[in-house]
Amino acid sequence: MSHFVTPFEVSSKVLAQPLKVRFVQVASGIATRHSDTMDCVFLVDGQKVMVAIPCATLSELREHDRAYLHDQQLADIAAAYLRSLLERGYDPTLAELRLSGEELRLIARQLGYL
Repeated sequence: MSHFVTPFEVSSKVLAQPLKVRFVQVASGIATRHSDTMDCVFLVDGQKVMVAIPCATLSELREHDRAYLHDQQLADIAAAYLRSLLERGYDPTLAELRLSGEELRLIARQLGYL
């Protein structure tokens, strides 16, 4: 699945050298972690970082906005979210990020998915 998101580098405000980011997978957190999320996993300079997208937010988008986001779009949204956090100085050793409904909608609109 690594072809979902092209590997990229991010320059951080707090680090001297760019961070290399590679997408690994998107999977159901329900099955793997007993979490009601869709998990997008990345490697940031070899460190595993997970962006968790709540299933409740995805259900709300389907019910209220009639928006159906597929795995590719979720991976793109998670990558954009991770990129923005890394640029602002997020510490990639903190392994899990949770994307809020508001942030998901904002990024999805920016990417033209909503």
